[in-house]
Amino acid sequence: MARLWRELYRSCGRDISADECTKAPWSSYCNYRQCGFPSNQLNLRQSQIIHAYFDTRSGLGYSLGRVPIGSCDFSLGHWTCGDFSESLQGFSLMRYEVAILPMIRAAMQLGPMSLLASPWSPPPWMKSNGRYNFGGKLLPQYRAPWSQHFVQFAEEMASRGVPLWGISVQNEPEAATPWESCEWTGDEEASFIRDFLGPALRKAKLDLKIVAWDHNRDGMLQRAACIYSDPDVSEYVWGIGYHWYGDPRFEWWPGRAEVNFEDALRVLAADRKLPAPVMKVLAGSKHLEGAMHFPELRGRLCLDSVRQTAELRPDKHLLFTEGCQELGGRSLSSMLESWKTGERYGMNIIADLNSGCEGWIDWNLCLDELGGPNHAGNFCLAPIICDTRTDEVLLQPSYWFLGHFARYIRPGARRVLCSSSRDLLECTAWRNLDDTLSIVVMNQSESSLEFTLRIAGSGAIMTEAPSHSITTFVVESGASRL
Repeated sequence: MARLWRELYRSCGRDISADECTKAPWSSYCNYRQCGFPSNQLNLRQSQIIHAYFDTRSGLGYSLGRVPIGSCDFSLGHWTCGDFSESLQGFSLMRYEVAILPMIRAAMQLGPMSLLASPWSPPPWMKSNGRYNFGGKLLPQYRAPWSQHFVQFAEEMASRGVPLWGISVQNEPEAATPWESCEWTGDEEASFIRDFLGPALRKAKLDLKIVAWDHNRDGMLQRAACIYSDPDVSEYVWGIGYHWYGDPRFEWWPGRAEVNFEDALRVLAADRKLPAPVMKVLAGSKHLEGAMHFPELRGRLCLDSVRQTAELRPDKHLLFTEGCQELGGRSLSSMLESWKTGERYGMNIIADLNSGCEGWIDWNLCLDELGGPNHAGNFCLAPIICDTRTDEVLLQPSYWFLGHFARYIRPGARRVLCSSSRDLLECTAWRNLDDTLSIVVMNQSESSLEFTLRIAGSGAIMTEAPSHSITTFVVESGASRL
């Protein structure tokens, strides 16, 4: 590996303070690659990647993953789990056995894993457009067979030693993309869960968590309100999954204009109806001194949807299920070693965790030097790039940013109230099951910032967050003073 973890130990109004106020009861931070490698026996590089992600000592210690049901855009082409009819005769996981399951089994040898499975598209013959891609809908007459497809997939995976933890109904149900996709309205997803998927899993005695939505932050509150409005639906649903795409601070989509912040404010004020979330963002944005652009506001409001969804049903759960940096026509070589991409990960994870999210799943574990393979040309970055020309494994800044959460905030950790009186310092704090306290601090500014870290009952230390840095402070169990 290009770098090793450097862990420094020390005994013992511009501050960070942490007080014992526990929140989320279930926590895990990790990732699983959607497509595997064409080998039943891992080679040296594949083993290196698995250890880099899943080894709790030398790697990140991932314990949560996601696998596709059928093909996705990062597959080599369109495919389903065999050629089968409504009776599911001919259902097969042979593609998984060749390419995906060896990698999952290797990861499971390094520690427990909770695996989420998500479909990108039902088989074309079940859909209104008869295609894998460009959206379309599941035809009503195939809702029962499609629910049985979930059951058989889960049973087959378990029989091969890879039990699932949960399933999502549909990856990105409001997208009609050039790759595998299927559109579901909130009412359609709710009725499918209530009348077909939930009862099918219960009848098969499969204790799987059902994750609804599995799309972007900006629509998660509306979908959650629809799903949770019917108690016969919500009884089956573990929680809401969501992605980070559509954040105008990092992505440019045609038709989405960049509006000056003051202009946007005047438009809102003219109607004399400034929504409460907007007022909150404005109140906390004084350091931007009027230079903030509308994409910044929109991006922060998307993050606020996470908190609002958590507050809608505190008894339910939130799971970040996918995020990556899309290349958007740029070459991958121009994005290698992108520290800004790493900071995007850090900022999003901190904001999500502080808003009620209980776990975080990245997109691809690794991609090649082009940002693929991707049969739809939707090339992206990954925390690990495998250069097939030189046989190099390149750990990107996002890998190290992810490590500050995955290595030091372990499954079962509980969130601790943590606040910063400096707007430029972002932080989150968690109490692990071994009673260690992990505090992640990030500084995206151009200046090094000195601050006092105060922990209730343990005292305080003066320390520093270098410019463009992420730092994790770990207070060992039983430490009475910092």
